[in-house]
Amino acid sequence: MSTPMTDSPRTDGARGAYAGPGRPRPQTPSATTALRRAAAYEWHHLRGLRSTWILLAVVAVLSVGNGASLLLVADETVAPSPSAVADALQWSPAATQVSMLALFLITLGTGSVSTDLTRGAARTTWLTAASRGTAFAAKLGVAAVSAAAVAAASALLAGACGALALAVSGAPQPAWGQALPALLRFVLVLACWPVVAGSVAALVRNRAGTVLVLVVWPLIAERLTGLLLGRLLGVDGLGGWLPFAAARAAMSGAPDGTPDDAGAAFAQAMLGSDLAPGTGLLVHVLFTLVLAAAGVWAYRRRDAP
Repeated sequence: MSTPMTDSPRTDGARGAYAGPGRPRPQTPSATTALRRAAAYEWHHLRGLRSTWILLAVVAVLSVGNGASLLLVADETVAPSPSAVADALQWSPAATQVSMLALFLITLGTGSVSTDLTRGAARTTWLTAASRGTAFAAKLGVAAVSAAAVAAASALLAGACGALALAVSGAPQPAWGQALPALLRFVLVLACWPVVAGSVAALVRNRAGTVLVLVVWPLIAERLTGLLLGRLLGVDGLGGWLPFAAARAAMSGAPDGTPDDAGAAFAQAMLGSDLAPGTGLLVHVLFTLVLAAAGVWAYRRRDAP
């Protein structure tokens, strides 16, 4: 006569965790679930910072000014050109190679990375995300989406204010639709910016040093590098393929990258790139992905104090 089987305590051999009657075995969350949890954690962290709301207020005020600046390039008979509209709504990247809005958004890309270790929040982040790689991906992803949203909202607000200012002054309205592709590329370039900033923060490991790199690199160092490479290699136009020159080309207001007025032509001759907008965007995105891979490598090897 057989003995009836009874439940008995046992352990999960893989984890050594007790799995008694009615008690589920512990499961590791999937990569998608872990990334979603980490992104939610980063979003709540970003939204809870006072500096985030101060930044958004400053951006909103300056966006209104950008829209009103269209009055400077319009008169009673001639509407602003598509390049002039795109330049104003993009925070003047044609004159500086990087949009001024990007410099305001440095904190979105660097804050969660560079302060994680110094403020003792890194271990909490890693436990929430289940891995350092997932934590870093969530940081960059949330910052990229936030920056793209800020860029789009800024362009929309500036455009509305610009249209109102032109209407009040009696100046003709520009061809807003012709500037839209450049503004969409502007949003994509700004989405790349926090990924670049966060990756530099992981590599430099110092917030002040990171900010210095992000300011000096696109505005000065890249131009000097382009000139030096051109002299050493004897290849004209090589500087136009560098990442931020390519980003400036991507944000061009002309469909083929050719300036449509004398001011834009001068800015391109002095500081810009001859790449077509689509090519410039592709170059900048590829550069961003390579730098992000380096950032992941550096972040995964850092330890919390």
